[in-house]
Amino acid sequence: MELSEFAIDFLEGALITVDDEGISQEDAITNDILEYSIDSGEVIAHEICHYKSRGIKINAWNYDEENEAIDLFVTIFKSEQRLSKVSDKDISDSFQKAENFFWQSWEGKLSEKIDESDTTVFDLIQIIEQKKDEIKTVRIFVLTNGQASNEVVPNAIEKKGVYIDFQLWDIERVYQQYLIRSGKQKIEIDFKHDFNHKLQCLRMDNISDNVDAYLAIIPGKILAQIYGKYKQGLLEKNVRTFLQFKAKVNQGIRDTIRNSPDMFFAYNNGISTTAEKVYTEFEDGNAYITRIENWQIVNGGQTTASIFATSTEKEINLSKVFVQMKVSVVTDSSKMPEVVPKISRYANTQTIIKDSDFSSNSDYHVAIENCSRTEWVPAKTGGKATNKWYYERARGQFLDERARMTVKDMKIFDIQYPKKQKFSKTDLAKYEMSWWQRPFDVGKGAENNFRVFSKELSNLKLDVNKTYYQRLIAKGILFREIDKLVAKRDLGGYKSNMVSYIMALLSYKTNKKLNLDKIWESQSIGETLNNTIASTIDVVWNHINIPSKQGTNITEWCKKQECWATLKDKFVNMDALNDEIRSEVDKYSENEQAGLDISPQELKLIEEAGSIDSAIWYQIAKWAKEHNHLTPFDRKLSYNLGVLANRKAPLSPKQAKNALRILKDAEKLGFSAN
Repeated sequence: MELSEFAIDFLEGALITVDDEGISQEDAITNDILEYSIDSGEVIAHEICHYKSRGIKINAWNYDEENEAIDLFVTIFKSEQRLSKVSDKDISDSFQKAENFFWQSWEGKLSEKIDESDTTVFDLIQIIEQKKDEIKTVRIFVLTNGQASNEVVPNAIEKKGVYIDFQLWDIERVYQQYLIRSGKQKIEIDFKHDFNHKLQCLRMDNISDNVDAYLAIIPGKILAQIYGKYKQGLLEKNVRTFLQFKAKVNQGIRDTIRNSPDMFFAYNNGISTTAEKVYTEFEDGNAYITRIENWQIVNGGQTTASIFATSTEKEINLSKVFVQMKVSVVTDSSKMPEVVPKISRYANTQTIIKDSDFSSNSDYHVAIENCSRTEWVPAKTGGKATNKWYYERARGQFLDERARMTVKDMKIFDIQYPKKQKFSKTDLAKYEMSWWQRPFDVGKGAENNFRVFSKELSNLKLDVNKTYYQRLIAKGILFREIDKLVAKRDLGGYKSNMVSYIMALLSYKTNKKLNLDKIWESQSIGETLNNTIASTIDVVWNHINIPSKQGTNITEWCKKQECWATLKDKFVNMDALNDEIRSEVDKYSENEQAGLDISPQELKLIEEAGSIDSAIWYQIAKWAKEHNHLTPFDRKLSYNLGVLANRKAPLSPKQAKNALRILKDAEKLGFSAN
């Protein structure tokens, strides 16, 4: 598929979404471009919003609190059914409009102009105002389904202590990502031609009939440039994507590059890579790698991405940064799909990576995927079933599978797996966690919610059979129908929180006995359920907009267990659903953790204990040991509480009570925090 064909196909796909989901064309294009951008590893997440006035525009945003960074997205939508050009002026104006939005928010000028009912935008403005002393980085993205010139993209600047970076995602860049995903553009690195460099190497002869191995040292500057070009495509076979600088190991990599670049080689374990072919030449008896075909980093993705991310910082010099590298060449290309994942998995399991990094390969997720490939959706007319739901077990799987097809097969695939019936791991986690009455966890964001879901999943004994799968899809349909009903009300924001809280309330009020089988059979919700949801919207909206502590940010309030605990016992008339209730509850519901029914008093204890810094607990543990105070159990618990606080893990009521007791006992015995 050429670029011109791809541009038309991309627009048509977005317009289908417009019809199916009832969203604007600009929103659809924004979502679809960001799907590729997120898949590439460039973007973490996004929240759609709308604001446009003279000299200002914003289409989506994301706030990364841990990295003190704001992403702002502006979209230029081209409606022509052809490959359209976008003028340099339009691109420059769009960058300027997003930057104007940031600075006017930063200076407090926009909060006075925007109605608080437009909560999605107002929430962003509040964050920028309140966190302006903490925000260190702003990334401004212009997104367009037209073709644009990269030459007009401004250079990064630093202003008022804020580093501002500018990026363009036009249809050509989306197309490049498509080619990488589809395998139509293999990553070929020509060190000699592109970097005027040869990698001196050591070839390990006759180590295996399946693999040839090379050892080399690659300059950090070249590695960063390669990653900058290919991003996530370079880590395609890796078990996980770049964790930004949230992980301590990445912080250590960054700090070494900043402060001791000459020690990087000594401190770092290097990278493990695979390839289809390696070209070498000899000089003075030494072997040099000149070119690598279909290169993939299977271990060391965090090292690579961290080097690149740090290289974008002001005054960073990578001239003294070098990385040791192993290249495994699979001699039989037909065995690549079998051998490369094993190299990736075994290389990573020899480090401190946890099993949770491989969650997409767990039996549960594989079983869901298998069901989604075999379970046909019931035909509404009673005729032959024509389509299924598509579970995207691995990120980008849907795009990947579709991209590898001929045009004819692609049309069949689109009928069999309509785009609107695709759902991902994080979608699945939202459906289940909302049904399990954990909307406060869903509100913490897709990735955080998925981690909590995975932990909960490990404690349950779920039989992923036909019935379980069908009821899971029913929950997905229910979640999406609630989303549509909330969107129709045009409340202005907090839609994702509203949807999760409404679904949790339905689950709670019906004791998880809502007839999900009926939803599966009809692939929709009935009028009675529709009306009940509609009447629930105002109850939930009024509740989340009145936090227990006046002035609390609504998004933060929705993340608190107290928000759920104080909502679930409010009166909502569910009598109309009597005929929609099954006599039995789902089997797995009986196995769910009982920690959901927490009293408001216990919640206050949990919040009080959870607010204590990890350093305090470590100090108590050390102080108690040195002075022989507290019991051995309490000393050990103090240390464990420090670990939990460091991970920002929620405490149980029992842990919270013990934590506050230990702190009180320690202070009575003379403990004082440093």
